[in-house]
Amino acid sequence: MNIFRIFFESGIAVQIIMVILVFFSIWSWAIFFKKIFDLRSIKRKAQEFLQNFRFHSDIEKMYNLGYVLSNNIYGRILKSGLDEFKFLKANAGDKALGIADNIKLAMDRSKAAEIENLENGLPVLGTIVAASPFLGLLGTVWGIMEAFLEIRARGSAHIMVVAPGITDALISTVYGLLVAIPSLVFNNLLRSRIINLESQLDNFISEAFANLKRGLVEKE
Repeated sequence: MNIFRIFFESGIAVQIIMVILVFFSIWSWAIFFKKIFDLRSIKRKAQEFLQNFRFHSDIEKMYNLGYVLSNNIYGRILKSGLDEFKFLKANAGDKALGIADNIKLAMDRSKAAEIENLENGLPVLGTIVAASPFLGLLGTVWGIMEAFLEIRARGSAHIMVVAPGITDALISTVYGLLVAIPSLVFNNLLRSRIINLESQLDNFISEAFANLKRGLVEKE
């Protein structure tokens, strides 16, 4: 089957639909590869950071992690907690321990912002998943409508009369499914990995918060 020949032989309406579907396909693949690259980069940098974090359990040493503290998602979340810890120590005095949850809240806000940034593009994938089959269906309905219009115009239901419209109908459905199915897989895969990362970040926040809260106790 020569999809290019079928494309050029299709009606203008179906051609427009197929062009839109091809654009959706390219867009979904671009989002997928970018997010996979981002997630792999996060994993690589996180491994480096966590190794340093384990050797710098002392709060003062955490501040000395340098660029490792700012070049990855774990470090940025920890920095938000360290900044809040520093603020409480400097301004809250004896009340610092009572409002220590502010440290965790600061890290949770930072995590939420990081996850939101990672999820950029996923709504587009979801839209492509939902819209592509309907665009294919629109092409199908349009092709069938053209086939019946040809039958009415020529007064004949011969295969040569209805074949072009039926071909348009079928090929647009195929295009729609070829776009929607990979996009659905990409969307589910990326969301699964982001959910897994979010769970790991929650565990890290709990560990970091415990260390920082102990620092407030030691001060008192």
